[in-house]
Order: sequence, then C-alpha cells, then structure tokens
Amino acid sequence: MTDYAHFDFDATQRGAWDEFTLRLDEVLSVMDSSADLTISVDAPAGVEPRPGIRFSMGEGASVRAFVTGSAAGLPTPEEARLLAELGWTRDDDTTFHAEADQEAVAALAELATRTLSTVFGVVHPVFLEPDQLSEILQGHAPWVPLTPRKLSRKEKAVMPGNRKELDQLVDDELRRAFGHPPLRTIQGDVAIRVGSTMVLCRSTPDAAELVLFSPLVHDVVGRSRACEVLNDLNVESRYGRFALHRDRVFVQLSVPTQPFVPAHLHQALAALSKIADGIDDELATKLGGRTTFGPGPLE
Repeated sequence: MTDYAHFDFDATQRGAWDEFTLRLDEVLSVMDSSADLTISVDAPAGVEPRPGIRFSMGEGASVRAFVTGSAAGLPTPEEARLLAELGWTRDDDTTFHAEADQEAVAALAELATRTLSTVFGVVHPVFLEPDQLSEILQGHAPWVPLTPRKLSRKEKAVMPGNRKELDQLVDDELRRAFGHPPLRTIQGDVAIRVGSTMVLCRSTPDAAELVLFSPLVHDVVGRSRACEVLNDLNVESRYGRFALHRDRVFVQLSVPTQPFVPAHLHQALAALSKIADGIDDELATKLGGRTTFGPGPLE
C-alpha cells in the first residue's frame, strides 16, 4: 500500500493549526510588559506592511491584540466584515482589537488562529512569520548534524559527460556484478533474463537518466480491463509504473544519472526484477495474455 493512500490533507491542516494555537496560548500566557509579538503573513519581498496580528501587554494583567490588514496596513471591506463576525472589537472603520486576561488567553489564541486562517487565507502555520519565538510557535525541531561515514565504491557519484560515458559506466558496473560483459540488444539496451521475463536498461540521449523496463504480458486481450488492472497496480506499487502499449503490458522505473550512483542502479534493478518476475504470470492469467518466457531459473 502506498504511503499516501490514507493521507488526509484537511486533518493535517487542522492538526497543525491546533498545535499552533496551543503554542501561541503558552507564549501569550507568559508575555511580559516589555515584549511585543507580531505574527505576519508570509508575503513577497517588498510588500509592507504585511497583514497579521500584533500582541502586547495592556493595562493590568491583560493581553491585547491588534489586526494589521492587507490594504496598506488597513483591513479591506471584506476583511473588516469577517473580523467583526469573528468577534473583534471595532475601534473605528479601520482598527480592530481584542483583549483577554493573561490568565485566560486561550480564547485570544483561538481567535488569532481563526483570523489568520479565515480572514487572511493562510492555509498552514508554516506560512506565518513571527518576529520572535519562531522556533516555539512553529515547532522547529533541533537539528543535529550527522557525522558522515566513508562511502563505499557503489555509493560514490560519478558525473557522466554524455550518453556514451553513461553506457560505459553501466557496462562496467554490471560486469562487476555478473562477472561477464552485459548483453546489449540491437537497440543498445542492456538485456537481463529474470525468470520468465526480461529486464532492459536504456540510457536517455541526454544522459540524464536510465530507464529500466520489462515487458510483462504479451497479446493482451481486453484493453479496457487491462487499463483498470494497471491503474490499481500503479496506486498500490511503491516502485515502478505499469503501462499498456498496444497489446503489451510494461513496468518501468527511472534512475536519475546526473550524477550516476552505482548503488541506485543496483537498487532499481533488484526492485524491478522482483516486481517483473513476481507478477507477470498472474497478470498474464488475469489479462488473457502470455509471459515473455515460460518459467525458468535466473540466467
């Protein structure tokens, strides 16, 4: 099953805003009289003032919030209408504020969240820019640099200058793996027998990638049925893309080669070989076609 099959974007947004609201509540509850906090909406460089909300300490133990609109710092008519509906206090036609006791600023934090997401259309807190405490408000995790380990030969990158150089790198790598020079077809593709099918490897003219592909089923009977089956496979498959070309079913996997990393080629070959030889018999039965070869050992 693909990792994104059960992804719920709306739930992700709600969770992010809930966490932001909680963090803002915590910050406001400990704000002192000498500190202000401004949370602005991310905007292109040169756009000032940016819409947002400024928090400061009011008289006694209260926290006050003031809205900066998107029309040169003032709310647009639509923003003013929405602010009033949310419960902001209108001081005049252009100024809105809200206030809460510092011991109970949760409602103020919730109001700020609803304002930023609804009035100013911010889809996620990541698009906000606090003028301070951004690590706390945005929940940045501390990053500890990793100590690099020495790379093996297969993990080291090489930059091929053209298609000929890339093909030579592939041949050298496969010769190491199989103990003999790889077989190339008339078209120049590397051909590897894997059980009842073939895996082929083709470099692109610009040397930007290697395209690995395998013909799984030949002489497919029903194209409509095949398209439905392959669409389901594409949703489920982690590696490889399935496609119907005329009466043949292929699976394909691409490997970027700028730079070329031998380990990536080996990983792709292993993944595609496992897919191809593991599913071609079942697909042939399901789609009314035949495999490339009959069952046989890996050659």
